[in-house]
Amino acid sequence: MTKTSLSLQLTGFPAANRDAEITLHNPATGQTITRNPFLDGTVVARDLDAGLWDLKVTHPNLANPIYTGKVRLFPQPAPTRIPIPIPPSIFQDTPIRDIPDANLGPVQQAVTAARDSLAPIGAKAPGEAIRAADWNTLVGVVGDLASNVLELTNLLSPRGHDHPEIAEKIAEVQENVRNFTEAFGRSLLEFRRELETESIRRIVTSVLDEAQAPQATRDELLGRVNRLNEAVQADPAVFTGQLVNASNRALVVVNDFIAAKPELAASANVQALQNVAQVYSSAGTATKADTELKIYNRSGSALGNKLSKVVARD
Repeated sequence: MTKTSLSLQLTGFPAANRDAEITLHNPATGQTITRNPFLDGTVVARDLDAGLWDLKVTHPNLANPIYTGKVRLFPQPAPTRIPIPIPPSIFQDTPIRDIPDANLGPVQQAVTAARDSLAPIGAKAPGEAIRAADWNTLVGVVGDLASNVLELTNLLSPRGHDHPEIAEKIAEVQENVRNFTEAFGRSLLEFRRELETESIRRIVTSVLDEAQAPQATRDELLGRVNRLNEAVQADPAVFTGQLVNASNRALVVVNDFIAAKPELAASANVQALQNVAQVYSSAGTATKADTELKIYNRSGSALGNKLSKVVARD
């Protein structure tokens, strides 16, 4: 029986080409052939008996076949070419992402078919003539091998190995880490501000008590400290700006206390307030969280253990 070939082309929805499956069945001989198309939707089946074949195109995301019908293969050297349109509308409820994974199944099938096609003409004796049909088979197989090699270069190249779903997952993880880092850093900064504010409040209260400051002065300084506590969640520029203003005012008030009572200059509370206020005043306004935290580190280094001893005693 005369052998022929069939060339199919899936068109209309390239995303479905990767998982589509094409089944050919010959009712007369009972032969059944299954092929998967290349990513461009092409598939070639050779060494088929001429006659009427049942054609079915299926996809795992669909309950019903994409296409069913009968095709007639003519006894001719050139393949019978059949386009199969795929309506994108049938995938509306089951969206498919166009991810060109390296599926080597179609290539393996095509190469295996090419090898099997050469088997009948591979046992020539010396001097035996090469018939036109043998030559045509050889040319067709070489063409198939060339197409398969080209398909392999597309599948196994960096472009073919791009995995956007992995890139999206990495981006998601990075975003989660970034959000966690920002939230943790913001919480750490707010906690450090609360500690600094409470320490300043205790030192200021101790100095006011030792100096026997009038109520107006107490209300003014402690009011500035209270406003710091209210701005704990503010931006670094806002909080540190208020911190600088409160420190400058504290330095002025302490100098007035010392001028009125010189013995206050030797007070541990007064020295602690002067040291920490001087650090905040000289540091100025910070626009970034890490810069603000460095200010607190310098204030701790400038005070040493003096602040902790004062706070513990109070």
